Amino acid sequence: MPIYNLFDHVEKRVEKEKGFLEDPHLNEFYSQVQLEREKKSLEAEVSSSLFAKISARLFFFMLLIADLFWGISSLFQLVLASALLLVTGGKIRKIKRFVQRKYLALKRAFCCFAALFMALFSPALGTMFACSYFLMFDKKGVDEIVPHVLQDQIKEFMQI
Repeated sequence: MPIYNLFDHVEKRVEKEKGFLEDPHLNEFYSQVQLEREKKSLEAEVSSSLFAKISARLFFFMLLIADLFWGISSLFQLVLASALLLVTGGKIRKIKRFVQRKYLALKRAFCCFAALFMALFSPALGTMFACSYFLMFDKKGVDEIVPHVLQDQIKEFMQI
């Protein structure tokens, strides 16, 4: 993966403006205009930043609620299947596999719950926690749980 200088365009613009602003009167006028632009952009950034923070946390909260229902459903199915497994004495392989899958689903639901709970306070930390869990412990879970949009990025990390 290539490494990009994120601030390359800013550095080029500053160098270009330095050559343009050698006249002190022009420099003073430009600095006032620049300050006004920065003030307007800061105000716009604060309002859009606030909207982004609120919407991100709202969506993480909605995912947390959905994950909670998924975890409760998996737990309920695991308890029923475990009882059925005990009744049959563990001789039916399909029930064993079903119990194993539901146990794995319960672990995944718990991991997603922890990641989404962290994401309510710090989205980057919650995302990092979820990605590290799936990369280290549950690579197959990437195909089953992670949205298709993010799967390509995570698979690139796995190949490194």
